[in-house]
Amino acid sequence: MSYAIEAVNLTHYYSKGTIQQVAAIENINLQINKGELVGIIGHTGSGKSTLISHFNGLLKPDSGKILVDGVDIHKDKETLRQSRFKVGLCFQYPEYQLFEETVYKDIAFGPKNMKLSESEIKERVFRAAAFVGVKPEHMEKSPFDLSGGEKRRVAIAGVMSMEPEVLIFDEPAAGLDPRGRKALINLIKEYRKQTGSTVIIVSHSMEDIAEMADKVIVMNKSSVAMQGTVDEVYSRGDELRSMGLNVPEITEIFAKLRAKGIDVPANVYTVEQGAEILRNLMGKGAAK
Repeated sequence: MSYAIEAVNLTHYYSKGTIQQVAAIENINLQINKGELVGIIGHTGSGKSTLISHFNGLLKPDSGKILVDGVDIHKDKETLRQSRFKVGLCFQYPEYQLFEETVYKDIAFGPKNMKLSESEIKERVFRAAAFVGVKPEHMEKSPFDLSGGEKRRVAIAGVMSMEPEVLIFDEPAAGLDPRGRKALINLIKEYRKQTGSTVIIVSHSMEDIAEMADKVIVMNKSSVAMQGTVDEVYSRGDELRSMGLNVPEITEIFAKLRAKGIDVPANVYTVEQGAEILRNLMGKGAAK
């Protein structure tokens, strides 16, 4: 069986060969299944961004390897090139990646590099634009004339237009207000549902990850500290706190309710879950 992405004894140093040499990631071994939605969490400096930068070859390992669909992406230049189309990476604040004269050209940049026909490029551009909500009348505008939210949608469409097998988001909701954050989470969930693609999300928001992920990977001190389902990882609250991470606030609230003798579950990780449980609890109270 081949995985969407597999890291084998992956190590990368910064300032290698100098007295400042430090392992950004060290001896990472993990497998991400095809079609999974995986959340990667960890404190600042834990190695999250370095790890995902290896997934499509932006960084080269000092030792170990990355396999995409069972193939070492550094096997040769052409394999590396193709892997960058298979694994799309949306950086934090992706709107800073915009550089073309028009929105159309920006979204078309990836497909053009894939050497697709003009008709296929156009089809992909409009499909990706429609999916993220970029209006047709914006296609010939400069991306720099758009609002911040519209720019982010254009940048995400530019990665989606390559139709990668794996789509990676690094802090996708950074800088967004609650409404924008919710809209983006729903967009990512819908993308995964419609395409069946593997999706990887790096986030500081424990609640966002709880809402979306099938599997959670926790990075700490350049290594994988734990991995498993949301329940398996989030139930280890004390260990997470020792790594500088906090379980969602709603989880803390429900823990306090339980401590007061109120019959509520412990595994509540999103506000939506909590609200539903409290509505049911109040309904039972009214029924009495």
